[in-house]
Amino acid sequence: MKLDQISPVEKTYQNTRLNVQQWLPITLLMLLATVLYFYRINAEGLWLDELSSIEDSQLPAIQSGRNLLRPLYYILLTGWKQFGSSDAWLRSLSVVFAIASIFLIYRLGSRLLGKVEGVAAAAFLAFSPLFINHVQEVRMYVLSACLGIAGTWYLAKALMEEPTDKTGAPSHVSLAAWCIFRWLAILAVPLNVVLLLPDVVIYGLRFRQQRAALIRFAGWLILILVLWSPFVLSVFQAIAPDSTYASHHPGRNPPGLSNVVRTLKFWTVWPFSVQTNAIASSFYRFFTFLLAGLIGLALFQKHKSPQVLWAAAWFALPLLPILAFSYISIPIWVNRYLVFVSPYLFLLLAAGLSRLWRQWRIAAIVVSLAYLIAVSGGLVRYYTVQDRPDYKFIVETIEQYEQPEDVVVWSLFARKLVLSHYYQGSLEIYSNKSRGIKSEAEIGQWLDNFPDAPTRLWLVLKVKEQDYPNFEQQIKAQYNVEETFAYEQGSKVLLLTQR
Repeated sequence: MKLDQISPVEKTYQNTRLNVQQWLPITLLMLLATVLYFYRINAEGLWLDELSSIEDSQLPAIQSGRNLLRPLYYILLTGWKQFGSSDAWLRSLSVVFAIASIFLIYRLGSRLLGKVEGVAAAAFLAFSPLFINHVQEVRMYVLSACLGIAGTWYLAKALMEEPTDKTGAPSHVSLAAWCIFRWLAILAVPLNVVLLLPDVVIYGLRFRQQRAALIRFAGWLILILVLWSPFVLSVFQAIAPDSTYASHHPGRNPPGLSNVVRTLKFWTVWPFSVQTNAIASSFYRFFTFLLAGLIGLALFQKHKSPQVLWAAAWFALPLLPILAFSYISIPIWVNRYLVFVSPYLFLLLAAGLSRLWRQWRIAAIVVSLAYLIAVSGGLVRYYTVQDRPDYKFIVETIEQYEQPEDVVVWSLFARKLVLSHYYQGSLEIYSNKSRGIKSEAEIGQWLDNFPDAPTRLWLVLKVKEQDYPNFEQQIKAQYNVEETFAYEQGSKVLLLTQR
């Protein structure tokens, strides 16, 4: 049948069918990801960084300009808290940006590589256990990744669109959107500034012979730096060798080659440091090299498209200054700090798997099955093992069994952060930290600092497993241990009465 013989109803039906076929895969993927992101989102309590986010989002902290280092997330969280304060609700802010990230990486992948590659990259991102961990977190890392992908999408649009005027330069609209999203991403996490490096390289090579296009880009680039300038001082203070960050991470070392390579495994399927099963450990070690092979397939081909090289640049070039800074100053090669780069790794993996499918279909099926097994193992590990501290469960125990005259001795860190968020009671709570205490004399002196409890005393304690018998022996010498509550992360709550 000729096109001009198709009735309007049939044309509408065919257009609808094409639209459904186009959007159905990514829509189903986003729905599945939403279910996965809300699954057990409240199963574990907040850890210290999440509690710090809540404290830093208080209006006095924002109004005083204390959070100029990365203010955007705290401003958004302040508004989000007006509608709820539960852990699940606070974490759901990241879910919103996670779903947007999946859609954006799909759009970026589709523009650069093709529709199938876009869906594959979106699936890799959606099911990454590391990404899911930060989705279920009151932190800014998923927001950072989302804004970063948005900025990259608009730059890719500027690189590939037809010129809108006689100069041959990309439109101001695309470059303005790139400028806005890059600036916002930097305000979310300052490390996003390193994305400007591949931006400049890619754009410069693409329009190297078009002076008007380069001048237009330079103007928007300068605007990003000008808009960020009020916040730069806070960044330099934060990354100084004598900064609070450096003092809190005295034992952190810059990554070696093996750690850099293992990052591929951490970002994709297994972000956990320990694998007790020898067979699983060998499998994931082999899988890491398999991932490297997929990247090689994407890059080393006779007629590769420049868009694949762009994806490689957005992945690799930002890592170089981060790696160099980790050796020159303080180590910042930390998985959660690098989440904003991981989407471009997934683009490369999608390109490599697509090439493998076209040339060696059986091998592509084997690799896909290996990926499915690897990511399933990571997801099972993430959802079944508690990785965050026991604070929430400790406070729930005390609130369930407390009596009006009880006293609490808190020997852990972050007493103020934890209790201001979780504790709703009115007991007197004393801080008496146990960290670094090992010898009998030190334990005895530590016990001497306990307050006088008229009836019962709740002791919140966490020490190394090998040190606990010494603590237990001296505690029992001075108190009756009425109840002991143990938690998955090694914390204990002891209900004590006077002898």
